[in-house]
Amino acid sequence: AQDAQIQRRAVPCGSGSMVKTLSCPPGTSASASSNNGERAKEKAREWLRTRKVCIVAGTMKGGTCTLRRWLQRTAWGDWLSLPRCELHFFDSDEEWSLGPARYASWFDWRCSFIGDVTPSYMYLPVATDRLRALVPHARICLLLRNPIDRALSQHNHDLAKGEVRRAEIADVQLRRRVELELQRQRPPDRLDLLRRGFYSEQLARLWAKFPREQVLVLISERFREKPGEQASQVRKFFGLPPWREEFSVPDAHVRENYEITLSAEDRALLRELYEADVARLKEMLGDQLHEWKDFADVVL
Repeated sequence: AQDAQIQRRAVPCGSGSMVKTLSCPPGTSASASSNNGERAKEKAREWLRTRKVCIVAGTMKGGTCTLRRWLQRTAWGDWLSLPRCELHFFDSDEEWSLGPARYASWFDWRCSFIGDVTPSYMYLPVATDRLRALVPHARICLLLRNPIDRALSQHNHDLAKGEVRRAEIADVQLRRRVELELQRQRPPDRLDLLRRGFYSEQLARLWAKFPREQVLVLISERFREKPGEQASQVRKFFGLPPWREEFSVPDAHVRENYEITLSAEDRALLRELYEADVARLKEMLGDQLHEWKDFADVVL
């Protein structure tokens, strides 16, 4: 009964176009991830060590769902097992406590590549540490968007989730939400809006844990402009074969109309808050980030 319960929980997220039913590595099961037995843990660790691990770790509202669609388009032929949802294994204490067999149970054991698109991994420090501990060979892709546009997009995304989320974020006015976040003294949290856009410290944290050749940084605006070209770059980075034909993939979670927009004063406030971090990021990447018009005068 416990096996069936966990199977039902996992199957709706699926594994892209790779599998129709959930499979686990030989010698493990979904219930083993709950029991977290030493034998199951070691078998899962060994299986994960032999897979090519492809992580899209951020940023939230940076185009990660659209990139997942591009990767899922040919997942079957690529031997890529890529769930359709965010797994939150590395940033959730509850999921992490279930052990490596729980993580392995999301994927088809026959695959060569496993993929995980969870944009909170980049922001939450505990996720970086856990990724390093379990899959140190992972290749990690980041999509970075103009932090002002990203913050506005996340705020409207949160508002669209209904009254419960509105209560959680305390105020429907973005400026007030930013002010409250600045006043709080707490570790990074999934509900954070402003601090998710401080990319330089997040990238520095990743570079401290992983060799730079295992981290690919793309700019969201460039991905939006030329998605096929940018997605091909991601595939090459992950070690996936080149596409044999051209195709297009629709954007995911793109809102045509925002409930809340930014006044010129609020945009100026966010620019002031992000300016120093964007300057550091430009230096780290050696990239002027011309697409981020708000920061055009912030030079390398």
